Amino acid sequence: MVWLVLVALLTTSTQAQRASMPAADRADSRTLAVQRKVDDLFERGEFERAFFIYRNELAPVGDKYAQYMVGYMHLVGKGTDENPVVASAWYRLAAERGTPEFMAVRDQLMRDLQADERRRSDFEYLRLRHEYSDLAILMDSILDRARELNRVSRPRLAPENSSLNVVLEAQGPAVSRSGREYTEWLRKDLKRRLSTLSRLGNFPDLETDPDKANYAEIDDRVRATIESTPVN
Repeated sequence: MVWLVLVALLTTSTQAQRASMPAADRADSRTLAVQRKVDDLFERGEFERAFFIYRNELAPVGDKYAQYMVGYMHLVGKGTDENPVVASAWYRLAAERGTPEFMAVRDQLMRDLQADERRRSDFEYLRLRHEYSDLAILMDSILDRARELNRVSRPRLAPENSSLNVVLEAQGPAVSRSGREYTEWLRKDLKRRLSTLSRLGNFPDLETDPDKANYAEIDDRVRATIESTPVN
């Protein structure tokens, strides 16, 4: 089949999808180690272990190559059940950033599906999009950061001179910061993520001040956008 040829033509440019996470982060050292491990497992034929890691550790953090691999393994029945409908939904998710290789295998597989299979693919893709699309993952990271900012901003919870070990994503190992410094870092990081969300979701009027943002309303807006965006 033509899609098998397209799979074989996937190049290292697809690996670039691992360098940029939807929360405007680069993959940290732990994620990079997991990526190397799972690729090695797949090459050694340990497909069930590889599938578990691609599906449960890397796909949920926006690794588009991992999302593609989940689809591929469903397509050919390696490490999981063979299911072209589910495979097509994961291919569609992997292609959301417009990577040509992922779009090519997605389009070819969609053409191979029957009408009822395409309808089931639409349903499955929408479900995955609510969990693992760039918008959904970014929104989840914003909510996590907002909860953390609220926690450390409570009176007497994080004294100004307290020492906190904070792992700054994409910036190396943990560093020691005071409570005041950590709180300020959280605010800056939240503003960065909100700004990324404004751009990614085409929300030009989005409030990006962490102290003014209504996170529940923003979450509702993101979920509505995911639901209403046409499947493709």
